[in-house]
Amino acid sequence: RRIFIDAIRTTRKYGLGWMFISQTLSSLDYEIINQIRIFIFGFGLAWGNELRALREIIGGNREAIRLYQNFRDPQSGLGKKEYPFMTIGPISPLSFSGTPLFFNALNYPDEFTKVNFKI
Repeated sequence: RRIFIDAIRTTRKYGLGWMFISQTLSSLDYEIINQIRIFIFGFGLAWGNELRALREIIGGNREAIRLYQNFRDPQSGLGKKEYPFMTIGPISPLSFSGTPLFFNALNYPDEFTKVNFKI
């Protein structure tokens, strides 16, 4: 475990990024979480230890947590699926404020703009 964490730190110094995909935040070592710059959270972390970890990562932003807890389960609908996400980190031009960015990913790309940018 220590060797792996050291490898993450060392390679990051050289500009090499890592991607970690997990169904729970608690399954990732705290040292690994500290090395991550961009977070993308999907549905399912709204309770218990996962919510506490999520709250800590986003700096306790109550409004962001409230919005995240209102995510609909993508499997709950019978129609077209929408997959809600919350991101934090240098992933968009808005990231300088430290405010999470919310978006819906769709499996029907032609409607992505219409759903996410109500013009």
